[in-house]
Amino acid sequence: MRRAHRGFSLLEVLISLLLVSVGALGMAALQGKSLRYTQDAVQRNEAIMLAQQLLEQMRSNPKDALSATHQFSSSSAYYKVAGTAFATTSRSDCATRERGNGGSDVAKADLACWLQAVQATLPVTSSILSASFTICPSQSDGACSNDASSAVLIQLAWSDPSGQCDNNLCIYRLRGEL
Repeated sequence: MRRAHRGFSLLEVLISLLLVSVGALGMAALQGKSLRYTQDAVQRNEAIMLAQQLLEQMRSNPKDALSATHQFSSSSAYYKVAGTAFATTSRSDCATRERGNGGSDVAKADLACWLQAVQATLPVTSSILSASFTICPSQSDGACSNDASSAVLIQLAWSDPSGQCDNNLCIYRLRGEL
């Protein structure tokens, strides 16, 4: 072997090893981001399902959800504005309870069972539940109204330490007709 070629193969191997290492680190970083985005998608899907579930429970209980003029108002047991706590207690019979003819007691039970499902599926704290959850009449998209309305706004929120949402708090709003 000639003197000029000594060590050249070793240098090629080291450069190849460096390139493969950089590629492997890039793939590991992509995998980490993928896991975070997947978790975010799962939580958003859970929030969508929970909001739809509550809306359907409210629709199936018009005795409490709607007034005599077919409007949702603050007199409903489902009603909650930001900054107030849920006025419900936990229940152990959520899967087997009878909904009967509806009314205020059924609404309170619906809300208690729904709240248990929220706490089981979304990363929430009592302060998030009080400050950011809303179930109120809505005259316009994304906003509560002081006046009764046939439309209801359901807002859910959950903590997101990965920074995908503003102030590490993700919010989902559903506005639907009762």
